[in-house]
Amino acid sequence: MKPPVGVLCLAAGLAGLAALAATAQVDSATTDPLSASIDENTSELAMLREKIATRRANIDGLADQEEQVRRSYDEVSAEIEETVHILGEMARRERKLQDQSDSLAVRLEVRQQEFLAQRRALGRRLRAMYIHGRTDDLRTVLTARSVTGMLTRVRLNRTVARVQASLVRQSRDEGRSLMYQQRLLDSALVQIWQSRAETGDQSGRMELLQAEKSAALRELQVQRQDLKRDLLDMDLSEQKLTYLLEDLERQREIRAARPDTAATTVVELLDLAGELEWPVQGSVVRGFGRSVHPRFKTVTLNNGVNIAAPVGSPVAAVAAGQVEFCDNLPGFGRCVILDHGEGYYTLYAHLDRAYVTAGAEIARGQIVAEVGRPTAGEEPQL
Repeated sequence: MKPPVGVLCLAAGLAGLAALAATAQVDSATTDPLSASIDENTSELAMLREKIATRRANIDGLADQEEQVRRSYDEVSAEIEETVHILGEMARRERKLQDQSDSLAVRLEVRQQEFLAQRRALGRRLRAMYIHGRTDDLRTVLTARSVTGMLTRVRLNRTVARVQASLVRQSRDEGRSLMYQQRLLDSALVQIWQSRAETGDQSGRMELLQAEKSAALRELQVQRQDLKRDLLDMDLSEQKLTYLLEDLERQREIRAARPDTAATTVVELLDLAGELEWPVQGSVVRGFGRSVHPRFKTVTLNNGVNIAAPVGSPVAAVAAGQVEFCDNLPGFGRCVILDHGEGYYTLYAHLDRAYVTAGAEIARGQIVAEVGRPTAGEEPQL
């Protein structure tokens, strides 16, 4: 079985180059696929550069957001440090007040004991003066050696009673003062405990906010790194697409400078109409045109002919031409495209390896590659 005089035209886009095939008539006017490929690749390059600009703007925007979150994180960290310092000061103040409270409690206990002892002593004296008051006065008069001595002893007894009464009042006043100071210290301690509890709650909220800011910061950093990786891939695609356009322009210039050779090649290809040799020995697993998927019943258009053959089988050029493209194409794996002139191309896809380079002149029947396996995991085929 001979394949039709089908030619595969190259059309490149941002996602890669796609293979197109159509039967060509000798006398029909055809559009130069090389120029069309250059135009399409130029348009796709412009779109790619626009996307690159958008990615860079997104990266700059994320960088600004990251800086804002970082400043907010630093502010929260500073507030947490200040809160920790305040809590430390509160703890030191609490210890100091607690020491004062303990010391005051001891003093208050001593004063209470003194007050009770003096009150008991004063009570005994008052009872004695009440019970033995007249007898003591009579004894004082009878035992006094003089009036002056008598008056002195009476004044002395009364002075002692007044002094004891004054000591009792003084002890009571001091006790009341100590109790007032104790209440003040207790109130200060309660305020410190409340303030420390509130400050501790605030510190907990700040730590939670700090954790949220840290998580947001990490997320922004991850997003920015992802965008940077995407931008790097786009830059590489842009560079590769630029090189491809430059190569296609060179090929167009070379072809324009050698019109006779191209015409000769086309004549050879047209003379072989209906007699083209298979590029590889094998069976057709998918023909040219529309086909229905056996399982999913979907209709697809095949712009070429798929030939099953073992991996490593030699692939020969069906006619003389020039290597237009030799590289990987998304969805087609490694590909070799031959330019036979006047808009006629043949494409050899799913190759395991290629033996030619772009720009090389290829003779009819020359081995250009080996059969490989499609990326989709199908059987080896060309």
